[in-house]
Amino acid sequence: MFTNLIYFDNAATSFPKARGVSDAMKRFLDEDCANVGRGSYRKAQEAGLAVIETREKIRDLFDCPDEKHVIFTGGMTAALNMVIKGIVRRGDKVLVSSFEHNSVIRPLVQIGAKIIRIPASEEGVSDLSGLPEDLSSFRLCVHTFASNVSGMIQPIKDLSKVLRSAGVPLCVDAAQAAGHFSFSMKELGADAICMPAHKGLLGPQGLGLLCLTPEFADRLDPLISGGTGSVSDSNAIPPFYPDRLEAGTLNLPGIIGLKAALLHEDFDAVRTHEIQLMKRFQDAISNLSHIRMLGSSDTARRVSVYSFDFRRFDNGEVSYRLETEYGILTRCGLHCAPDAHRALGTFPKGTVRFSFSPATTFTDVEQAANAIAEFD
Repeated sequence: MFTNLIYFDNAATSFPKARGVSDAMKRFLDEDCANVGRGSYRKAQEAGLAVIETREKIRDLFDCPDEKHVIFTGGMTAALNMVIKGIVRRGDKVLVSSFEHNSVIRPLVQIGAKIIRIPASEEGVSDLSGLPEDLSSFRLCVHTFASNVSGMIQPIKDLSKVLRSAGVPLCVDAAQAAGHFSFSMKELGADAICMPAHKGLLGPQGLGLLCLTPEFADRLDPLISGGTGSVSDSNAIPPFYPDRLEAGTLNLPGIIGLKAALLHEDFDAVRTHEIQLMKRFQDAISNLSHIRMLGSSDTARRVSVYSFDFRRFDNGEVSYRLETEYGILTRCGLHCAPDAHRALGTFPKGTVRFSFSPATTFTDVEQAANAIAEFD
């Protein structure tokens, strides 16, 4: 039994969480636990203020148009569903990358949308030269910012320019980008950005973020309707934001936990640390011939998500032995992104994935590299 396990599954959910997250959540549940918009007493007002402050922090961190269009959701999947089902109808054409997560593809299939995929390069980046000639008939484009399989950062700015000229809105899946490096929603040219609280932002699970431009928000039909604590005399959905897209009780413990996590955010420092980790890791495995690493070795063009296909062993066996023999926790399989593995030639067997966080150390990546070397 290992006393110190090495956690390399941060692409699924970060561990450990940021300092103070669990304490803030426990304090709220034990001492406050009031609802927002459902009372005028002090505790309810303080909870409401905490929610506003968290919205404002997200607005500032990601250069969103305004805090009213920072929407809290039940998770990353819920955020993507709010965008997709809020605008796409059966038969609509939707453009996606070849690396999308099932949180994108399954809602589109459920609706009956016509899915058109952007071709992928061999290193795992969307090849924009393969875009359809006529984009004007597309209802929406959904594109990941960084692949959860190859770790490659995608050309979102270039894509958004092309889409904007054709009048096609862009929704960015930032699950593997948010918290790992700085970016501006305005500079990206995105109409919507979906983010989870529990990955790079080091917050709790069960909370998602949807940042919208005001113009795109007005095009969305609310996925869920109900009580908002506002205009309660009307049977109609409130026309203003965030209430229009936030029916029901918010995940207030989660928002309080995220607020605590954001107190420590320094995306530039995180990026510097993770690039150093990636270089150390890649140097240690560069001469190993018994593995195939997906994606480029250019650390400036990727995040710290590494997928390996082991040539001489079953990948599932490798992942199991890494845990039981080395105390290293990885994720094996298709990573809920089968299209990415089809594009990269690792379907259906998948890969063994290592993903880092700010808490990952140089010793951790060296131990991982040493363990990988032993599967020759």
